[in-house]
Amino acid sequence: MCAFYHLSSPDSSPTAPFDDSQEHYFKKYLLGVLIKHELELLQKSPHETLPNLGGPFDLQDKYADSSTPFLRYLFESIVVPFPFLTNSRGELWLKLQLFMEEWAKIDEAGNNGIEVEELRRRKRLKEKGERAMVFMYSLAIKTVEQRAQERAMAENSALTEDSLAQMQLGTPAVSADLYGAAQGLASVIHGVSINVVGINVVREKRHVREHDHAEFLIHSTLADGKEYLVARRHSHFRRLYLSLREKYPQYEFPFPPARCSAKTTKAGWEKDRTSLRGYIHSVARLAPEVVSSELFVTFLTKDVVPLTPDMTRDMQVRTALDEQRMEQQAKFDKEVGKKVEELDQHLKQVKADLLQPGGVSRLFSAFGKYENVNDLPPLYQTVFEWGCMNFASTLYHVFTASDNATLNFTQMKRTHTLMPYRTMWGILKISNPMAVMKGILDLFLAQPFGSRSLMQRIISVNIHEEISEYKKDVTLLEELIGDKGLCDKIRNYVHASKDVVSTIVSNDGAYDIRDLGLILDIVRSGGIQPPLSAAQIKLVSDSKEQLDQAQDKRDHRTQQLHADFLSAELSDQTDDDHSESEVSSVASSVSEDQRPKYPQLYHLSRKHLHRQRGSGENEQGEHSVIRQLQQLLVTHLRIRDKEQMLGLVFQGVTGEIFKELISIFYEPLVKVYRSANVADSLMDAKDFVDELIKIVEQADQDEDDTTESQGGKQSVATLYLDLVKKHLPSFYKFVHSVHKQDDGLFRDLLEWIESIISFMRTGYARARINYKTEEELHATIDLDGFIRSNVDKAQWEVLQQEAEALRLYFGEVKERKREKVRNIAGLDRASQSSEAVKFFHAQERERERVARELKGIGMQQEDVDELELLNYETHNDFHDGDDGEEDEQEKPTAPPVPVIDTLQDSFVKLIDRALFQSARE
Repeated sequence: MCAFYHLSSPDSSPTAPFDDSQEHYFKKYLLGVLIKHELELLQKSPHETLPNLGGPFDLQDKYADSSTPFLRYLFESIVVPFPFLTNSRGELWLKLQLFMEEWAKIDEAGNNGIEVEELRRRKRLKEKGERAMVFMYSLAIKTVEQRAQERAMAENSALTEDSLAQMQLGTPAVSADLYGAAQGLASVIHGVSINVVGINVVREKRHVREHDHAEFLIHSTLADGKEYLVARRHSHFRRLYLSLREKYPQYEFPFPPARCSAKTTKAGWEKDRTSLRGYIHSVARLAPEVVSSELFVTFLTKDVVPLTPDMTRDMQVRTALDEQRMEQQAKFDKEVGKKVEELDQHLKQVKADLLQPGGVSRLFSAFGKYENVNDLPPLYQTVFEWGCMNFASTLYHVFTASDNATLNFTQMKRTHTLMPYRTMWGILKISNPMAVMKGILDLFLAQPFGSRSLMQRIISVNIHEEISEYKKDVTLLEELIGDKGLCDKIRNYVHASKDVVSTIVSNDGAYDIRDLGLILDIVRSGGIQPPLSAAQIKLVSDSKEQLDQAQDKRDHRTQQLHADFLSAELSDQTDDDHSESEVSSVASSVSEDQRPKYPQLYHLSRKHLHRQRGSGENEQGEHSVIRQLQQLLVTHLRIRDKEQMLGLVFQGVTGEIFKELISIFYEPLVKVYRSANVADSLMDAKDFVDELIKIVEQADQDEDDTTESQGGKQSVATLYLDLVKKHLPSFYKFVHSVHKQDDGLFRDLLEWIESIISFMRTGYARARINYKTEEELHATIDLDGFIRSNVDKAQWEVLQQEAEALRLYFGEVKERKREKVRNIAGLDRASQSSEAVKFFHAQERERERVARELKGIGMQQEDVDELELLNYETHNDFHDGDDGEEDEQEKPTAPPVPVIDTLQDSFVKLIDRALFQSARE
C-alpha cells in the first residue's frame, strides 16, 4: 500500500478537462519547456547559475528559491550524494566551477568556427539530455489518476514468473535464425546492400620483378534491385574518402583503415577485406545523400568486372569464412540462451531474497565468505558461468568476427604496450596508501623536461594522429593553391577575434560550411590580415561564378542520369544500353571537364605539383581555387577544434580537476587495496591481455590456414571461452578479497543506484514513510484541480484543443522515429526482402513484450513510448548523420499553445509544493 501526497482539488465538478493521454502530454510539455530553459541558463551563464544548483555551490542556502528548481532538486538528491563525492573536501566543486567558466570562454571564442553541422550535433546531444531529464521527472511526478492506475496494476496485475526472470536478466536470448537475419541486414543501408565479397589478385611487372596486388571485389545491390560487381584497390578507398570529404565538408568522414601488416600476405588481405567492408558501411551510414551521391554510386558501379572461375572460388572461400564467424557467434548466443533458461529457475528465489531486508548485503557477503569460485552456491556459479560465456562471446565478436576487428585489436595492443605494468606493480606494493596515490599520479601526469606526460600520450595518441593528417592536408592544399596571401587570410580568419568575425558571420557564429559565399566574404574582409589585391579577390570571385555555372550543368545532367538509372520501368534493352554507358557518363560528369582537380592532385607528390603548375596542366585552376580554399578552411577548423580540446584537457584547472577526481575515487578504495592484493591482480590482468593477444593472432593464423585449405578447423571461438574460464579464478580471487575488506563502500553505491530508481518510482530519492499509516509516500499532483484553479472555465475548450494538438504532435514524432528504425533496418524503398521483414517483425514482437512488462511494473503507455525513443537515440548515435538538414525539414513543428504557456509559473509552484519543498525540509 502507498499514500499519495498531493494537493486537493477545490472543485468537485465531475467533468475533467483532459483525458489520460492529454493529461500526460500536457505535463510532459510543461516539464520539457521548463527544463530546457534551466539548461539554457546553465549553458549561457554558468557563473550565475551554479549557485542556484545548491549543495556545495550554495552552502548558506542563499539561493533556496532557485531559478533552476528542477536542476537543483536532481543535483542535491542524486549528484551530491554520490558515495565517492561525499568525501570531497570542497576543492572539486570550486575547480569544477572554474572549469565551466573556462569552457564557456572557449565555446564563446570558438563561435567564429562552428559550422551548422557541428551546431546540429551539439543540439542533438543537448536534446538527448533534456529528454532524459523530462522522462525521469515524468515518471517521478504522477497525477492522482496515474497513481490510482499504478496502484490498481500493482494489486491486480502481478507479473508472471517468466516475465520477472527475463526482466531481471536484462536482455533475452536471441535465436540463431534471428541473429543471422540481423547480421545479414547489417549491410543494407538506406536501401543499398554493400558487401566486400572477395579478393582478386592482380600480378604486375615493374622494372625487374613481378608484384601481386589485391583488388577487393565489391558486390552491391541498389534500391532499384540492380546488382554490380566491381574491383577496387586499397588506394581507391582512400581516394573515395578524399573526394567525399571535399564534396561534403559538413560531414566528418572516418579515415580509411591502414593496410594490415600480417605475417602472410593472404592473411593480411583477408583482414583488409573485412576492415574495408566495415569502413564502407560506416561511410554509407553517415547520410542518405552520401549513399545516393554521384561519387558513391560511381564507386560501387563503374567498371563492372566479369566473374571468372578464380573469383568464384575465392568468393566461396570468403563466404565460408564469414559464415564460420556468424556460426560461432550464433553458437555463443545459443549457449548463453541455455544459461538464461537455467537462470530462470532460480530468479524467483533470488528476487525474493533481494527484496527481503538485508538481501543485497547477503548477496555481496557471499563474495566475501567463499574464497573459491567453485565453493559458491550453485545459483551464483551458474551466474558466473553465464557471465564467462557472455564475456567470451563479446571478445570473439570485437577482436575476430566484426569487420572492425583489426582496428579494435590494433588499438588494444597499442594501449597494452604503453601501459607500464611492472612500474605500477612496484608502486602498488608500497605500504603507504598516500604514497601509492602520489606515485600513480606522478607516473601518469609527470612531464619530465616539459615533455608530454604518459597520460597525455595514452589519451591523445589518436587525436594527434588526426591533427597530423590534417596538417599534411594543409601543406598540400597551400602548395596547390599557390597563393600565400589567400592561405594566410583563411588561417587568420579561423583564429580571429569574435568582434572581427561578427562582421562576416551572423546567426551567433553559425554558418553553412557548404556555402562558398563565406569564402568570398572572408577574402573581401578588410579586418582580417593580410590585405589582398583586387586581382586576388577577382580570382576567387570568378572561381565561384564559374563553379556555380559548372555545378548547375552537372546537377541538371545528374538528375537526368540518376532518374534513368533508378527507373525500374526501363526495358531490358535499355538496361543493357545503360549498364555501361550511363555509368561511364556519371563518372565522366564528375571527373573530366567538371570534377574539381583537388581529389586527384591530392595524391600526387609535391614535385609533381610544382611541375604540373608550371606546365599549365591545371586547366581548371581558376574555378577550383575556391573549392580548395573551402577545404583549407575546413581543415584549419578541424585542427583548431582538436587543439583547443587538448589544451582544455591538459592545461590549467582541468589538470587539477583530473587529479582531484583521482584522489576522490581512489581514497575510498585505498582502504581495501592492500588486503585485496591489487598489485598481483594488476599482473593477472596483464597476463590475461598477453594471452588474449596471442589468441587473436592465433585466430588470424587459423583463418589464413582455412583460406589456404578451403576447409574448416577447430573453432577459434572456444579459445576465447577457455581463456576466460582459465582466468576466472584469478578474477574471483580479486572480487573475494575486495568484498572481504569492504567497509560499506559497495553497499553505499548500491543504495545510491536504488535512490535513482526510487526517485523515478516515487519522486523521492530516499523512501519516505507516513508513520501513522506506515505507507510509502509518492509525489503526486492533482492536475485536474490545478487546471480548475488556474484556468477560467471559458478557456477549457481552447485548453483541450491545445492539449490534443500536443498529443498529436508527440504521436507524430514517435511514428517518425519508428519509420526511421524501419529505414535503418533496411525496410526502406526496394529492400523489403523476406529476411528484412522477418527481422523487423521479430523486433516489433520483442518491443511489445517489453512494453507489456514495463506496464506491469506501473509504467503508463506514454512512458513506455518515451523510453523507446530514448533507447533509440542512445543506441543509434552512429546514424547522427541522418539527423541533419533533412531531419530538420521533415521534423514536425510543435503547435503553438499560448494558453498552456501561461501556466508555466503556476506549474513550477505546483511541483514545488508537491516535491521540491521536501528537499528544503
